[in-house]
Amino acid sequence: MDKQKIIKLLNNCEGSEQFASYIVRLKNEKNKDGSLKNIWIQKRTEEEMVDLFNRVLEDKLIFDGKHITLQSTGISYDYVAYKNRMLVVYPESKIDVSLVYDGDKFQVAKENGKVIYSHQINNPFQREEKDIIGGYCVIINKRGEFITMLSKADIDKHRKTAKTDFIWRSWFVEMALKTIIKKAVKYHFADIFENIEENDNENYNLENPVELDLEYKKEIDEIKTIEELKEYYKNNKGKGADFDKYISIRKEQLKNEETK
Repeated sequence: MDKQKIIKLLNNCEGSEQFASYIVRLKNEKNKDGSLKNIWIQKRTEEEMVDLFNRVLEDKLIFDGKHITLQSTGISYDYVAYKNRMLVVYPESKIDVSLVYDGDKFQVAKENGKVIYSHQINNPFQREEKDIIGGYCVIINKRGEFITMLSKADIDKHRKTAKTDFIWRSWFVEMALKTIIKKAVKYHFADIFENIEENDNENYNLENPVELDLEYKKEIDEIKTIEELKEYYKNNKGKGADFDKYISIRKEQLKNEETK
């Protein structure tokens, strides 16, 4: 991957050098054993990378490699990127996206279109993933006042539709916050998030069985070859229809990866 070629193709526009450095870093990144970490990017071209940059630029956002990143399944936006898109269109927006933990006191009401809520945080320095019970997103701007709430079960169901669970396992809090704001803008601001939704939804498969235990999803996601998948299924078959369905989905993913 030629950094200078990417910058040249982007006409040295704002963010091009940062993006090009990020792409080169992805291509050269290695595992502890010295093997290349991101196999999926090795056969991509500079032109393909530039196309991804421009897809993000359509929303007047910058592909910075931090809040907007690239993974094997496509372009990924974090919750900050979603907030930034809102501020591009409605700069006066007030946005509060937060998680609620066991022991917190959270109250909400709507009166004449006004969102009235309070969130009293219990033990602010002892907040563990296992204690999350849900989350909310409040958006206030000239279009109105909106609140969206998701339970932990709702967040987990969204997690199970992800094509890969790696980012969720590594950054659960950030992904949970993204899920909440993503649901909020889908309900109330779909017109200005259409392009982001199209890009980000490449990382999800709505056919994934949402009742499958996350531990099984993790184990199946980590399988790298069809032969390993067959052996895993042979040793674990009989765990139900959702398990069998996800095995089939992973099999198709591996077939597609082998043909690239």
